[in-house]
Amino acid sequence: MELRPYQKNDVKTLRSTVLGGARRVLFEASVGYGKSVVIEHLAHAYAAAGRPVFVLSNRKAVVDQLRKRARGHDLIQVMTVQAADARRDRLPKFCLVLIDEAHMGGAATQYARVVGAAAHPGTLVVDFTGTPTPGLFKLADAHVAGRDAAWLTAHGFLSPLEYWTPYTPDLSGVALSKGDYQTAGLLEVAEREKAQRLGSVLESYTTRCAGEPTLGFCIDIADAEAVAARFHAEGIAAEVLTGRDGEDETARKIRALQDGGLVLSVSKVSAGFDLPDLRHILALRPTKSPHLWVQMLGRAARAAEGKPCGVVHDHSGNADRLGTLTLKSDWRAGGQPGPDERTEDGRALGVRTCEQCMRIWESAGGSVCPACGHDNRQDRRISEREAVEMRKREAAEIDARHEAEKAIRDRAGRPVKQHMGFLFNAKGWRWPDARAEAARVAKRRLDQAERAGDVEVAALIRSDLEAVGIRP
Repeated sequence: MELRPYQKNDVKTLRSTVLGGARRVLFEASVGYGKSVVIEHLAHAYAAAGRPVFVLSNRKAVVDQLRKRARGHDLIQVMTVQAADARRDRLPKFCLVLIDEAHMGGAATQYARVVGAAAHPGTLVVDFTGTPTPGLFKLADAHVAGRDAAWLTAHGFLSPLEYWTPYTPDLSGVALSKGDYQTAGLLEVAEREKAQRLGSVLESYTTRCAGEPTLGFCIDIADAEAVAARFHAEGIAAEVLTGRDGEDETARKIRALQDGGLVLSVSKVSAGFDLPDLRHILALRPTKSPHLWVQMLGRAARAAEGKPCGVVHDHSGNADRLGTLTLKSDWRAGGQPGPDERTEDGRALGVRTCEQCMRIWESAGGSVCPACGHDNRQDRRISEREAVEMRKREAAEIDARHEAEKAIRDRAGRPVKQHMGFLFNAKGWRWPDARAEAARVAKRRLDQAERAGDVEVAALIRSDLEAVGIRP
C-alpha cells in the first residue's frame, strides 16, 4: 500500500532519527493516522534488504490485521506479545522490532521481556501509539511526532465528530484505583441513577441513531446486558460483544453493526477495530483515562464515503472531563487536561456545553452553540491553578489585614484593648457602671487619636464602639 504524503514525511523523519543513532523510537500517530500502513512499509523495507522483522501487539485482532499486511513474508514474524513472551527463550534475533498499540500498559512487562530476548545491540525498536504514556517517553531515545487528530480531521483523513451530553452521572463518591474509577463504584452509580441513565440512552438512540451503525461502550458485561435488556423491552435489537465471544460470534455481531444495528461492547473494540462507516457511539463507561477515551472516540472518527461526521452521545461525562479528540493533549504529562486546562471540579476548559441543547464543542469556537445557535455568553470558569492562586492571595490578604489591625490596636494602647474586650464580652452587660467606665476610656482615647490625626486608630475605636451599640 502506498504511503500518504504525510506518512512519507514522518517516515523520512524516522529514518533521520535512526541515522542519528537512536535505537528505541516512539512514533506517535493519532487514531486514523494509518499506523498499520507505516508498519507494513517498514517491515517490507527491512525484509527486502534481508533483515528479519518482528511485529508485536497485545491484541489478537490487531495481530490478525498485521499478519494480512505481512503477506506471508518469511522474514516478517507477527505475533501477540503474550505468545512471544511464552516462547521468548526460543526467539531468534531481529534487526527491527515494531510494536503496535505500545501504550497498552498491561503488557509493558511482557514487551520488555520479549524485546530483551529478540533484540541485539543494533536492533531498532519502534513503539507505535496514538496515546503514549509518560513511561514510553522515558523509554525512548527519540520521539517522532506524527500528524495529530486535529490535523487529520482538518485534512479529511478523519471524520469530524459531534458531541452531545444529554446525561452526566454523579461520580463524586466513586473511588479511584490506579488513576481510574473503580468498576464497583461505577456500577453503584449506574444502579442508583438507572432510570435517568437508561432513559437518556434510549432517547439518544431512538431520536438520532436508529438504523445507523451504533456502538456502545459499557462498564462491564453485566452493565452491557442490563442496557441491552432495556432496549429489548422497547423492541429494539441490541447485541452484547465481549471478550468471551469466539471468532464466529464476534464476526456475526460485527456484521449486525455494519448493517445498521446496535452493539454494546465492553472494551472489546476500543482498539484494533476498523469500521469506517460507524456513525454513532454511546459512551456509557465513565473514565478518567484519556487513553481509553481517545480509543473510544477513534472508532467513530474513521472517514468513509458519504459519512458527514461521527456522533458521540456522551452519557458518561467523559467529554466534559477529558475534552474532544481534536483538543491538544500533553501525553508526556499523562494526557489529561492540566491545572491550567481544567476547573477545580475536573471540567475541561477546552470545551463548552450548551445550556439549551447539551451540545459540546471546543471553547475556541466561541460562545454560540454550533447546533442550536444559543449564545451561552462569556465563559466565566477559571482554571484550577487560578483558583488555587486566588485562595492563596485571599489568605495572604486576610493575614495582612489581621496584622495591620493588630498593629493599630497595639497603637491604641493596652487600656483600650482591655476595656474594649470587656465591652465585647457578654458578661460586660451585667455591670452597667463598669461598662460605662470602659466606654469612657475608649472615647477618651478616640478623642486623643482624632486630635493627633491618627485616622486609623480613631476609625478602629469608632467601629468597635458601634459594634457594641455605643455611639462614639
